[in-house]
Amino acid sequence: MRIELLPGMTNVVRFPVELRIRPTLEHMRDIAPDVREVLNLAEQFGMEPAFLDLREETDAATAEYIALQLPADGPERAAMLRDLEAPVVRRAIEACRTARDVSVASAAADAAGERVVVLMLEAHTRVEEAEGVARAVGFARRGERWLPRDHAAETDALIALGAAFA
Repeated sequence: MRIELLPGMTNVVRFPVELRIRPTLEHMRDIAPDVREVLNLAEQFGMEPAFLDLREETDAATAEYIALQLPADGPERAAMLRDLEAPVVRRAIEACRTARDVSVASAAADAAGERVVVLMLEAHTRVEEAEGVARAVGFARRGERWLPRDHAAETDALIALGAAFA
């Protein structure tokens, strides 16, 4: 385990409680790498991110799987939805933790910089997959018909929300 001192302290070691937290979407979102940083690092190292439409593709594929493979309702459906979502969230969190650990270590060893980019790309890819699965599972849990994302409508809603607070 890596030792991390609290800022401004010389004798207080921070215990990484995030390693003991139950894997949830909220925790995944808290520790997910910033997409801007991921894209900047990928560009710096001449790498292509594999996730540009991954969330939408995973969302659609998961919704199709749910529609074709899962029962319409009941406790079995809830358990199957949980079992569908849990492993991808767990993998995303593990990828984020690994990327963060290597990122911290690379501050001392610049040669590890490319590995950080690869791991951050992987972490972001896992987060995009998990978000796609979570969206489709959310529709299923609410008993709603799945619809593909409408980026233009989402952008318009964000602009309108921003204008309301201006």
